[in-house]
Amino acid sequence: MTLLSLRLRNLCILALLLTPFTAYATNGYFLIGYGAKSRSMGGVGVAYAQDGLAAASNPAGMADAGVSTLRIDFGGEFFNPPRSIIHSSTELGTPDSPIPYVTNEKSGSNEFLIPSFGAIYKFNRKLYIGMTVIGNGANTRFHQTVPGNPTCVNGDTSGGTGSYFYNFNCNADSTTVGVQLLQMQMLPSAAFVVNKHNMVGASLAIGVQTFRAYGLGAFQDLGFASSKENVSGEGNDWSYGAGVRVGWLGKFFDDRLSLGVNYSSRVYMTKFEKYKNLFAEHGNFDIPENYTIGLAYKVTPKLTVAADIERIKYSDIASVAHPGPNVNNPGDFNPYGPCGVTPSNPNGDDDAVPGCKLGGDYGMGFGWRDSTAYKIGFNYDYNSTWSFRAGFNHGDATIQRDQVLFNMLAPATVEDHLTVGASYRPSKNIEWSFNAMHAFENTISGPTAFSNLPPGVDNASISMEINTFGISFGYSL
Repeated sequence: MTLLSLRLRNLCILALLLTPFTAYATNGYFLIGYGAKSRSMGGVGVAYAQDGLAAASNPAGMADAGVSTLRIDFGGEFFNPPRSIIHSSTELGTPDSPIPYVTNEKSGSNEFLIPSFGAIYKFNRKLYIGMTVIGNGANTRFHQTVPGNPTCVNGDTSGGTGSYFYNFNCNADSTTVGVQLLQMQMLPSAAFVVNKHNMVGASLAIGVQTFRAYGLGAFQDLGFASSKENVSGEGNDWSYGAGVRVGWLGKFFDDRLSLGVNYSSRVYMTKFEKYKNLFAEHGNFDIPENYTIGLAYKVTPKLTVAADIERIKYSDIASVAHPGPNVNNPGDFNPYGPCGVTPSNPNGDDDAVPGCKLGGDYGMGFGWRDSTAYKIGFNYDYNSTWSFRAGFNHGDATIQRDQVLFNMLAPATVEDHLTVGASYRPSKNIEWSFNAMHAFENTISGPTAFSNLPPGVDNASISMEINTFGISFGYSL
C-alpha cells in the first residue's frame, strides 16, 4: 500500500467504521440526495442549495447557500431496508421429480446508520470553498444452510448433498452469503460568483471504497470462475481513485427562478486485488459517471418548488453492466460479447475464449442498465423558526427481469420514494433538520439459468423496501 493510499484510508476509516454494514441502495446504489434538507425534498439540490452539503449536488451551489462566513452541517440517518428473495432451481430437483424445497430468504443486517458532513467557508464576496463527504453502496447477508443438512458447506457432504441459495452441492465457503460495498467520496470544492446571475463551481472527487464477499465459493464448481482464489471469503479489500465534478447555477427573474447543471465524471478506482476473479476486468469497480439538471422556483416568498433529473451511467462499469448467466441456454452461461455462441465458438464454451470467466475482461456481472431519477420537492418557510418540506423521487430500476439470479446479492429494486422533513431554528446560528423517507416495496420477477420451467418463465423474485429517519445539526456564522 502506498503512503498516499494509507493516508486516504486513515482519513476515511473512522467514517466507514460508523457504517460497517451500510446498505445505501435507492437510486441504484446511489442515495437519492445528500443531507437532511435535500433528502426530505426527494433528493433535489442541483438548483436549490440549502446547507453545508450543497457541493454534493452542485459545487456552484455553495455560492448560493446563504453562507455569511461559515456553515457546517453534520448528522446521521437511521436506515432500514428489508430485502427478500425467492428462487426455485433445477439444482434442487429435476423436471421428473418435485423440488424438495425452494430458496426463500429475507436479508439479515437491516438496521444501519448513515453519517453526513459538509462545510462551506466564504473566502470573499466572490469565492467560496468547502468540503463535503458523501457515500454510496450496497449490502446484503442471507442464510444459505441447506435445510436439514447444516454441515453442507465447505465441501462437507457427510450429511448428504444439496443446494440452497448459492451453496451448490455443499461447496459454498460460508453458511451465509452476501456482499458489502461502501463507496466514499471526499469533495474539496470551490465556487466562484461570475456575476449576479451566474455561479460556477468545481470539486475534486477523491474516492475510497471497500468491498467484501462471502458464501460464493461454489462458483468454480458451477463453471463461473477460473479459480476459487480471489472470489469469495477474502475479507475486506480497499480501492482508491479520483475524478472531478463541475457545476453551474444561474439566477433569473429577480432571483425567483434558479437553474442548475452538475456533471460528475467517472471516478477511476484501483482494482480490488482480493476479488480479481470475481469482478470483471480483474477486479475493476469504478464509480459511474452521472449528471443532473434542475430548477427551483420561488412561487411565493415562503414557498419554493424544485425539481431535478439525474442520469447515472451504470452501463459504463463492466462489473455492474455485464450480463449474468444466460437464462435461455444453461449450457452457454456467459452470453456477453465473444463468450456466447458465435461461428468460431458454436457451443458457447466459456473456456474456449480467454476472459469469459468471472474476473475476465468479458466476465459476468449484474446486468444493470443506466438509471434516470426524477425528483421534485417543496419547501415552505412557515416563519423564521420553522420550515417544512416534502418530496417525491422516482428512479428507474436498474435490474432487468432476466438478470435476477446474480442480483439476489444486490436486490436494488425500489423505484418510488416519498419524503418529508422539517427544520427548527432556535437561534440565527443554530438549525436542526429532520427527514424521513419511505421507498415503496417493489418486486422484480424473472427466469434464471436454473429452472424446471420452460425458457422465459419466471422462477425467481427479488424484493426491497426502505424506511429512513434522519437528523442533522447546522451551525453558521
